[in-house]
Amino acid sequence: MGLPSEVQPAFDDRPIENHTFKSALEHRADVFGDDPYLIYGHDDRQVSYAELDAVSNAIGNTLAQIGVEKGDNVSVMFRNPLQTAFAIYGINKIGAVYSPINFDYKGDILTYQINDSAPSVLLVEDQYIERINMVADELNTVDHLVVYKTDDGGVPVDDHFECSTFSAAKDGNTGETEVTIDWSDPASIMYTSGTTGQPKGCVLPYRWIFGNYSLFRSATIDRGDTIHYSLPLYHVSATYNGLAPALIAGTSVVLWDQFSTSEFWERIERYEATTTTLISVMQSWLMSQPEEPDDHRNSLNKVQMAPLPENHVEMCERFGFDLLTGQYGQTECGNPVTGVISPDNADRQTPDEVRRGMNPDEAVRVAKALDVPVYEEAPGERFIGTSMPLIKATVLDENDEELPPGEVGEFAVRPQRPGVIMSEYYRAPDKTVKAWSNLWWHTGDAVFRDEDHNFYFVDRIGDVIRRRGENVSSMQIQNSINDHPAVTETAVFPVPADEGGEDDIAAIVQHVDGAAVTDADLYEHIEPKLPEFMHPQYIEVVADLPTTETNKVEKYKLRQQFIDGELNS
Repeated sequence: MGLPSEVQPAFDDRPIENHTFKSALEHRADVFGDDPYLIYGHDDRQVSYAELDAVSNAIGNTLAQIGVEKGDNVSVMFRNPLQTAFAIYGINKIGAVYSPINFDYKGDILTYQINDSAPSVLLVEDQYIERINMVADELNTVDHLVVYKTDDGGVPVDDHFECSTFSAAKDGNTGETEVTIDWSDPASIMYTSGTTGQPKGCVLPYRWIFGNYSLFRSATIDRGDTIHYSLPLYHVSATYNGLAPALIAGTSVVLWDQFSTSEFWERIERYEATTTTLISVMQSWLMSQPEEPDDHRNSLNKVQMAPLPENHVEMCERFGFDLLTGQYGQTECGNPVTGVISPDNADRQTPDEVRRGMNPDEAVRVAKALDVPVYEEAPGERFIGTSMPLIKATVLDENDEELPPGEVGEFAVRPQRPGVIMSEYYRAPDKTVKAWSNLWWHTGDAVFRDEDHNFYFVDRIGDVIRRRGENVSSMQIQNSINDHPAVTETAVFPVPADEGGEDDIAAIVQHVDGAAVTDADLYEHIEPKLPEFMHPQYIEVVADLPTTETNKVEKYKLRQQFIDGELNS
């Protein structure tokens, strides 16, 4: 089974799903040369395909001289997205594996991820060196830091490490790297948090990128489009739904340090951006701005939303979106299902004089070639689409039997080609096998489907927390609070946030008998341990936590008591 011809771009003789970042970039550099590929919006720095190809060769060759080999993990802790993109391509040019670190991490959480991915080389922005120095004694494998120096300065590197600069790496030998890389080789290890335990490293092969995650956006844009991205490159979204589709289409991606509600539309106008991804909080922030009669007069015409909000038609009419894509996304299995909304809003669509890129009729034709359903509005609440070509999706009961339409069960997927979903959890074969029960990948999310095989998201199974676009491990928060000497045990769970369709975090803390501890004490305790997005919005201190007969904390009961305002201190 292969992809239909309508979604195969004009590359060499290889199908797109058989490409790698190395092969795709080298081809695009030959074909498009000095055309801009990467644009850093904050200073308008523009990097052509040819320049990126040369610089990534230099970085790769320098890493090889340091001792990095094909298959080695290389950790990156950069905030600047343009420099991160340089690093990604440089790492992948020698067949090494990009292993990004959330630049908000510190303390035990930072130590855990570095030790679990076990790199010998860490690329770090100078403003984060102090955090690395503080855990230097606990790092098991890192012996070399490659430092990206900014105007913000930084502290000296600890004597534990050899040190070189990222600028020197970029000035290295630009000759082609002599490494053979296959679609089945790992491109990256992305860490994701589940309901229990530490975050797990998802090993993502190149076919996961080109035959799955970036497939739909790549197929529905052309060289006239421009991608806008303000999500960080330690996530799959910006890396593989921003960088990769622009590479495949031969167009530009504009990168920003972070999202700005007040500057969003000015940024879109400045670069005539045509497509972006809006996560739930971004949707809410944009809709909360004062409405203007000309809100639809902008170039943004093809928008992906995760998740698809209830007011999606209203958003299309207000902002003039021609096409809206709803998807289910997970690091492990990519984007296995997709659906398209093409609203009947002819008088409020993107005006012809500012529309750029693939026109909506052509994009709809491509969607239908992929058997992706196209509707004027979502056929039901929390619609996430139908199966993409190289993946089969279904709904399972507790015994892994497939459920009929209308019944809620666990969302599960099965690849129809090798390499379409992640290879494994890194160094965690037991967790990999468990998630692959009965040859289905179990997502941990509850869904149902209709008679047309459209899927609808119901809820997360367990207490996974979604906060500011991050999956948050409740266990990591609990462990940090439990370190306090006045704490016996902690239960952390999600509660509905006031806006954005995401979660606030609640922590119910059982104090040691006779000890006095306040929420202020606990906030002070976790501040150096946890990044801000993992700080609970609510902390309640209680004498006892409800438990089962086997002494497991009954989180579901605590959560309901907290939401109902019936928690006993």
